[in-house]
Amino acid sequence: MSDQNSFDSVVTEQVVAPIKALCELFLEEQAHNEFAFFSNILFMLRDPDNEVSVLEAVIELSKCAFVGLSFSSEAQDQIDGILERAITLSHTMSASDS
Repeated sequence: MSDQNSFDSVVTEQVVAPIKALCELFLEEQAHNEFAFFSNILFMLRDPDNEVSVLEAVIELSKCAFVGLSFSSEAQDQIDGILERAITLSHTMSASDS
């Protein structure tokens, strides 16, 4: 990663790192299905400089409320923050393309 404002740095700081922390929480809570779902999103974000992969991951992330997973209050708070940042990031990406 080059500078702190580069696309991959922002993705890593705003989305990847919080999802890693969330996965650690799921491990502590023994929430295996939830861990698997978010681990898959981390895999999608393995190249944080690839805008298409990031957008695909944001779309997948937005499905978390509809796939039958249950979350603790702590996890739900973290997910809400991740979703807000991911949506803001995707809006920024869309605006920069126009």
